[in-house]
Amino acid sequence: MVEFCFITAAVIVCAIALYLKNFFSTPSIKAKPAILKKNFKKDRVYLYQFKRLKNCPSLSPFCMKIEILCRMYNIPHETVDCTYLRSRNGLLPFIELNGEHIADSSLIEMRLKSHFNIPSLSVDLEAQSVALSKMTDHHLFFLLIRFKTAVNAFYETIIGSIGLPSFLTPVFIPILKATFGKKVYSRCAGAIGEFEWRELDELLHKDLEVVQNSIKGRFIFGDKMTPVDATVFSHLATVYYPFRNHISDVLEKDFPMVLEYCERVRKEVYPNDFTV
Repeated sequence: MVEFCFITAAVIVCAIALYLKNFFSTPSIKAKPAILKKNFKKDRVYLYQFKRLKNCPSLSPFCMKIEILCRMYNIPHETVDCTYLRSRNGLLPFIELNGEHIADSSLIEMRLKSHFNIPSLSVDLEAQSVALSKMTDHHLFFLLIRFKTAVNAFYETIIGSIGLPSFLTPVFIPILKATFGKKVYSRCAGAIGEFEWRELDELLHKDLEVVQNSIKGRFIFGDKMTPVDATVFSHLATVYYPFRNHISDVLEKDFPMVLEYCERVRKEVYPNDFTV
């Protein structure tokens, strides 16, 4: 009995010590994983992203943005479709460039600009570009994904992309809604707050007005595409082209100018209708 009590006390002390160690430890990021492309080519970008769709390169605007940047600036690249691979942050996309793992689309964009000498904008335009990109990535994105994940077609697309038999779709849709859908709701609520659908629609219209008023020519800053076009178009394309949802109705009814802009970008970057 005494021995049992001693062992129990020792276990409790160890547990408390481990808890205190973790409590007072400074958070640290995971180490970068080993490079997957061992025989890489110099200055070639290996872009790891979700599996391609037939009518849109990706359901992820962040993956699509990086692919568009590579296409815009003729950066040598290869896309690698991923089902289970993720970056050290647990997300996609990530790239490998000259033997280095680089995660997060914003950091990837910065690295591409510096490594491949992408021309800089003027100070004023750069400020506008950053502001519009941040609004799109950190506010509009959460509005769009709420509407995107509200329709069954979103989950059907995911099920199809991972190769599950179609007869399992009715079984998996409720499961995905209860897991992934709930996770999306929590993430959106934490990022921009909890809103009723009517309120989300009001916020959506406001953000799209900002986008529409920012278009100064064929593209956002005139007749030549810049990185902000890759960001804005990617977010809108991944909710408009894959399947119909509330965003489709809003763009067609209230923002035809934005939709026309999207078509110009699509034809510029994907002249063969989203083919590789």
